Amino acid sequence: MSCDDKKTLVHALADGELDVVHANEIEAHIARCPDCAAKLAEITALKLRLGAPGLRMQAPAALAQRIAEALPAPAKEPMRLGPGNGAISVLPKRAWILRVQGALAGAGGAFALAACLALFVMRAGSSDEVERSLVDGHLRSLAGAHLFDVQSTDQHTVKPWFAGKLDVTPPVPDLALKGFTLIGGRLDYIGGRAAAVVVYSRRKHVINLFVWPGTEPAPPAIEVSGYGLRHWTKDGLTFWAVSDIAEPELAEFEAAFQAAS
Repeated sequence: MSCDDKKTLVHALADGELDVVHANEIEAHIARCPDCAAKLAEITALKLRLGAPGLRMQAPAALAQRIAEALPAPAKEPMRLGPGNGAISVLPKRAWILRVQGALAGAGGAFALAACLALFVMRAGSSDEVERSLVDGHLRSLAGAHLFDVQSTDQHTVKPWFAGKLDVTPPVPDLALKGFTLIGGRLDYIGGRAAAVVVYSRRKHVINLFVWPGTEPAPPAIEVSGYGLRHWTKDGLTFWAVSDIAEPELAEFEAAFQAAS
C-alpha cells in the first residue's frame, strides 16, 4: 500500500475508527513517514480548535420564560363535562412555559445532532475521548505484539531509546524496590497525538504510562470500562497511567513514580 493510500487511514486513525490490526499498521507507517506524521498532527490540531469551548452555543437559561411571557393569553379549552356539569378550564401559564421549554429542548436536540454530524471531529479533543483512547491504547498493547518497541528492565537502556524520537524524553525511574518492574517502552498515538509509553509490571499486571508535552487538566483518578487511570502533570509533561490493578495500587505507583522522577 502506497503512502497516498495510507492518507485515508491517517484520518481514520485520528477518529478512532480502525481495528487493532490496521491501527498498528498505520502507526508503524506514521513512525517512519514524516509526511503522514505531519498530516496526523494537522488533523489533531484542527480537532482541538474545533473542540474549543467558545464554539459551543448555549441558549440563555431565561429564554423559555421570556418567550412564554411574549405569547398571547392562551385560549380557553372546550368545556368538559364532569361531576359539576362541566367547567371551563384554562391552560395555566406554567403549562405554556413547559411547552416552550419542551419545544426548545427539541430544537436544541436537533441543533446538537446537526452540530455533531457537521463537527463530529470536536469530540476527539475532549477529555472523555482522550480517556477512552488511553484505554484503547492499553488494550491494543495487550492484544497485539506492540507492548514494546524496546524491551528492557534497565532504565539506562529504555530512557535513551526515546531520545530524538519525540518532542519529549520521559523520565524512566527504576521502581523495582517499590514493587513495580520496568519492562520496556514504546511509541503510541492517543487521539492522534504522539506519546511516549513507559511500561511497568505489577505481578502479572501491565501498567502503561503515557507521556506527552502539556499540562491539560483532568480528573486525577477515574475508571473507564473497568480499567483504572491516574493523571498528573509535572515539569511541563502530562502523565496518564492505565492498568487493571486496584486503584490503591495505581495510586501507589503514581506516588512512587513522582517521588523518583
